[in-house]
Amino acid sequence: MQNNSIRLPGWLTSKAVFQQGVSLVIRGKAAPSATITFEVTKDPTDGRKVSKLDTDYGKILSLETTTTSKGDFSFTMPAYKASGDAYSFTFKCLTEQILLNDIRCGDVWVFLGSDFLSIPMKDASAGKAALKRKVMNYLRFFAPARSGLEEGETVYPEEPKEGFKEASWIKVSDTAELSQVSSTAFSFAYTLSDQISYPVGVVDLSYADSTILNWISPEAMDDVPALKDMLIESGLYLTPEGYRELLAIDRRRAKAKELAEELKTSGHSGDIDIAKADELKRLKGEDPDDIKPLDIDFPISNESSLNQAKGHKENITFSSAQQLDFDLLTDRSEKLSKEKDVESDNKNYISPKFRMSILYRTKLYPLKGLPVRGFSFSPDRGELKFDRYDLLLMGLLTTLAENFEPKQVYDDDLMPSILFAAMHPGDVDFDNPYGVLEFNENIVAFTKMLQMPSGIVSLHDLLLPDKTISFVLGSRLATIALGIHFSPKMSKSSPEPNDIEIAGNKRIIRFSNLGSGLKVTDASSEIPGFAIAGEDRIFYPAHAKSLYGMCVMVWRDDIEEPVSITYGFTPFPHDATLKNGEGLPILPFRFDRDPAYFAPDLSFTHCDSLDFVGKKTPEDDFEVLKIYRTFKGNGVISVDNMHKLTGSASLRIRYETDKSLYGFEPCLEYASLFAPIEIYGRSRIALTIFNPEQKKKRLIVEGFGSAEIKQQLNWQTLTLDYEEDGPIKIDTLKIYIEDSDRAGEIYIDSINFV
Repeated sequence: MQNNSIRLPGWLTSKAVFQQGVSLVIRGKAAPSATITFEVTKDPTDGRKVSKLDTDYGKILSLETTTTSKGDFSFTMPAYKASGDAYSFTFKCLTEQILLNDIRCGDVWVFLGSDFLSIPMKDASAGKAALKRKVMNYLRFFAPARSGLEEGETVYPEEPKEGFKEASWIKVSDTAELSQVSSTAFSFAYTLSDQISYPVGVVDLSYADSTILNWISPEAMDDVPALKDMLIESGLYLTPEGYRELLAIDRRRAKAKELAEELKTSGHSGDIDIAKADELKRLKGEDPDDIKPLDIDFPISNESSLNQAKGHKENITFSSAQQLDFDLLTDRSEKLSKEKDVESDNKNYISPKFRMSILYRTKLYPLKGLPVRGFSFSPDRGELKFDRYDLLLMGLLTTLAENFEPKQVYDDDLMPSILFAAMHPGDVDFDNPYGVLEFNENIVAFTKMLQMPSGIVSLHDLLLPDKTISFVLGSRLATIALGIHFSPKMSKSSPEPNDIEIAGNKRIIRFSNLGSGLKVTDASSEIPGFAIAGEDRIFYPAHAKSLYGMCVMVWRDDIEEPVSITYGFTPFPHDATLKNGEGLPILPFRFDRDPAYFAPDLSFTHCDSLDFVGKKTPEDDFEVLKIYRTFKGNGVISVDNMHKLTGSASLRIRYETDKSLYGFEPCLEYASLFAPIEIYGRSRIALTIFNPEQKKKRLIVEGFGSAEIKQQLNWQTLTLDYEEDGPIKIDTLKIYIEDSDRAGEIYIDSINFV
């Protein structure tokens, strides 16, 4: 690079968006001890003619300074108001000139983290609503290389990068580049700009294979002593020397991969390079001179060389090593530890996903000095392993405060905000099924301690795989951004309970961030997802109804003195679908964190739906699953929304018997139900039944006994005692209707444990 080359911040290119309402400091380098000028021109983009006397257009700023002996310079632009007008920046030093055009003044947001924030446009699907051309023209995106490694880079650098080699601001007309932009960032920018009617720029830094550790600077970790101590204890804190050792391993791995590819290519032609093969073995930690063939003898003999090579250990096969899990964090009960590696010199290796500061060095540091409106962060499932996540959040906010402007705010309206995406139930660890709920609780608690504006949105109501989820997240984030910065009447976060009123055995819950109120399609229908506990701290599904669209009344007839309430507090809250008028789902919550038996998924007891969203196995995606099935005889199970006693519907079963028996059961084998289901504090089962034919019939429930179904034309409740000692524990619940006729019909309104 020539001595007089003008170098600008990596985030300052043509088509950029700069933050309205705050001054912009532009720092760069040029020829040493030379005069450099900076000019700003502004032109209307609507085509209207502007008078030469209009000081708002044309050349609106002209500054001049002298670079230092090292070539450093800085210019300070005054604060400008947001508009759709076009700005041009011109820098001149000696014979060199740089012109940046098509720049806009609006709001700048930084998106970082993982999960749904990192899904690119090409892998997502937007809704069917038509996009407005004017709004599309307001959108700009700055998206450096996802991994932080640009072209030609194979390992993460030791020192922070000063700039980007390839990144530049893009518009929606740059279709190839736009396809790589975060779909959440696009949805957010579009929704926000559509409401505020001026440009929105998003710095899209999200990376799917990242954790919060990657984004925190070493200085921030040192500034939060408790965080540093936690990372030292877990073996994840890296000194400069330790980081250099990891980089050396990275380089060896990269070289080994390169050699392996070369040898594979040369092997096809029969031309083997022995020197390269030996070098590859050394890079893998093998000794090229210490590889001896096994003696050949009877292969199934206990003394055979093959069995000796295996170690001849019981229950261990030669393929066992390939089945070992070398993930960094495999069990929450264990302390965080360094990744084990098969190579002898890699015992201290930490995978990049859990390596501190690598994305700070490559993606955050080059943005130093950029003024912003706010940030959005989405966690990764790997972060469930950290018990003190609040310390990591403190480290992240410390890093962001160090890196971005404005650092000093004298107007609360200009204070940057941070918007969190709650962890999705799809990240549930089946060994610790309530971990995601507790994780999200901790983020909510953390936001309440912050002085800076903050909010959180949830996606727990969107379980099924859907390419539109990332767009929904962007829209929800934009909704709370509007509430925080532009409209006090709008929600600043997903709704949460903030007050409770006692009315006998009923509890009336009021919520914050309701906006235009609760979104309830039928005020008379019950709201699913609530559970209630008495003094025994055992939670059971509860009745809940909306009151005037502004609060929810919760109760259960057999609990006279409720002491606590939960909503959606199950690992997979498929029935927690209550939203406010702006479409933001109410966050799953519990009133306290005292020890309790939380209500298992008993959605099959409501008898008002035939399917639910769950997982067949822990590895499967969410899907729509049947709640009930026939196992004896033939039957058609449907729901009847008119003939019911409680809830929104009842089960209508038309059946044909097999040897006078018809049998059906809820499907309890799905992984997301966590069978066997344990029901504490209850010893009987009660079924509410309607016998429309008024024929002689009998109810039989395996494990609970039987009872006669009365020949009467009204609802009747049959109660059976549990035949085992201790709490009710079921992994199957087989229900029979005994009927001497070949065919019949029965209604079941509810199944309760009492």
